[in-house]
Amino acid sequence: MNKILKERMNGMGYVISVINMKGGVGKTTLSIGLADILAVQGYNILLIDADPQFNATQAMIDAYKLNLKDEESDYYTEQILNNERTIYKLFKLQTNMMHGYETPKSEELIINLNKNLDILCGDLNLVLVNKVSDHTFVRRIRNFIEDNKLTEKYDYIIIDCPPTLTIYTDSALMASDYYLIPNRIDRYSIVGIDSLQKAVTNLIREERIKLRCLGLVYTMVNPNMSVKQQKIKDSFESKKTVNDIDIFDTHSTIVNDIQVGVSGSLPTRYKKAREDMEAISIEFLRRIKLIEQES
Repeated sequence: MNKILKERMNGMGYVISVINMKGGVGKTTLSIGLADILAVQGYNILLIDADPQFNATQAMIDAYKLNLKDEESDYYTEQILNNERTIYKLFKLQTNMMHGYETPKSEELIINLNKNLDILCGDLNLVLVNKVSDHTFVRRIRNFIEDNKLTEKYDYIIIDCPPTLTIYTDSALMASDYYLIPNRIDRYSIVGIDSLQKAVTNLIREERIKLRCLGLVYTMVNPNMSVKQQKIKDSFESKKTVNDIDIFDTHSTIVNDIQVGVSGSLPTRYKKAREDMEAISIEFLRRIKLIEQES
């Protein structure tokens, strides 16, 4: 890995939200794949699972914490959920209003998965506080990162966001320097992009934050793209909403073994998917470096 790419532009790490308002676009696969491959390349990575479906957590726990000697053991439930070591602790409603909210310490929540790779696990219980009207909740992820000085410890903090507009979506974007859009080539893909760009524009205007789009990555691309798919892609890229978004030169292709789960859900466990992630990670790093140099 080129040493130039490893240099932090300002001595601090970057926070990147991986997000699309449409489900089924490979959002979580891109999040965990990038996190894993960057850690292998020597970067210190924190993956934050802000999606109530917590698929990123399940994939990572299965890949790194599954106890094959004891199939009855449930690491997530026994070691994480029962000990309240999930993102839910950032948003959990207070029962005693006499005590103000205190940001949890990072060591209370963050789990080490592998060398250079940590995770703040997701939690299905997030659905319980999604409709809370307390505006301070949207600052919870940012405060957790800032109060624990996590950008001094990690080179990249990658947040797997929900595919819908929730307080967790806003909280993730509020904490981020960049957002990255995974997108599948289908006729309805523009719907998710439209919704996302409107949400981001509103958040930037209302909260006065500096949030930049890193670009769009095509996912689950068929290596033998049909004429119909090419027309859909061309039509998508001609839309005004997409004109303002830089599209990555690299992409991820369909890997049937991942769909079947032969070796788990982590894309880096499959040769072709790993090659895709390596290529995307290089462009990911270069894009951040270029934007930071120009700003």
